Amino acid sequence: MNKFDEKIMQIAQENDEIFELLQSEVRSNGGKVLNFLLEGLFSFDSAVKQLEKREAFYLVMNHEKAELVTFQKTLELSRQDVTEAIQLASGKKTFDFNGYKYKLFRKIK
Repeated sequence: MNKFDEKIMQIAQENDEIFELLQSEVRSNGGKVLNFLLEGLFSFDSAVKQLEKREAFYLVMNHEKAELVTFQKTLELSRQDVTEAIQLASGKKTFDFNGYKYKLFRKIK
């Protein structure tokens, strides 16, 4: 477990589900087609960029709300309510928020 995983486990409630996310910019329609065809490559590219920036993105959710938690490399965190975005993307492994697409990468808890 890395330092970001440990920190998210400390701040989450007992009944919360936690997912690590990959972040990428939302692309135009042409970019979406290309993204679909090369999804695995883009996912890998997003993961490498996140490692370089040392940012970590997590989705923490329960029956009432969903939060996007972002950690900087210094473990500073920010929280944003993404309940509406999650409801719109119900049943999908991705959601859009503030010009970025977030993909569920792995389940932490």
